[in-house]
Amino acid sequence: MWWAQYIGIPFRDGGRGPDAYDCWGLLRRIYADQLGVDLPCYGEISAKDLARIAREMEAGKDRDGWQECGPEPLAVVLMRSGRGGRRVVHVGAMVDPFKMIHVEDAAATAIVPINHFSVAGRICGFRRLAQ
Repeated sequence: MWWAQYIGIPFRDGGRGPDAYDCWGLLRRIYADQLGVDLPCYGEISAKDLARIAREMEAGKDRDGWQECGPEPLAVVLMRSGRGGRRVVHVGAMVDPFKMIHVEDAAATAIVPINHFSVAGRICGFRRLAQ
């Protein structure tokens, strides 16, 4: 269970670990630890602005090495706001084909099923880096 080491780490705006993460910081740590991939830090960007990163990932697709995929292990989960917005504003990572790991404001890092009410209606795609 590679993901167990991340559970319970709190959210912090701009958090790049190891004591707190925002969604992009957590994704960076997972990709570094599990895949040996060093994603850009974007350390100067507030978590509130990370929507721009997620939108670029959604729009860029093949242009920047991110490809559409299904809910496979370590795929990036692109998510909309819980307030019903249409834009991608959040990212997580798939643990297996049915569960994801993520961290959000006011919550610690957790594993949730992708059909859970807190995320199911928000998921708008999955991406992986081209190999």
